[in-house]
Amino acid sequence: MTKSEALNLLECNVTELAEKLGISTQAISQWSEERIPLAREYQIRDLSKGQVPLARVTSSA
Repeated sequence: MTKSEALNLLECNVTELAEKLGISTQAISQWSEERIPLAREYQIRDLSKGQVPLARVTSSA
C-alpha cells in the first residue's frame, strides 16, 4: 500500500492519519511513497473495516 492509497482509503489527510495511528506526522513523512511499513498497512486496513484500496496495475518484467 502506498501513502496516497492509505490517505484515500481512510479519506483523511496526513495529520488525521497520524492521529488515527497514534503517531506523529513526521513519522508519516518518513514513509516511502512507494510502500508504507507493513505493520502500519495492517493498522490502516483494520481502521478501514476491511475496505481495500483500488488495485494497482503492476507490470511483470
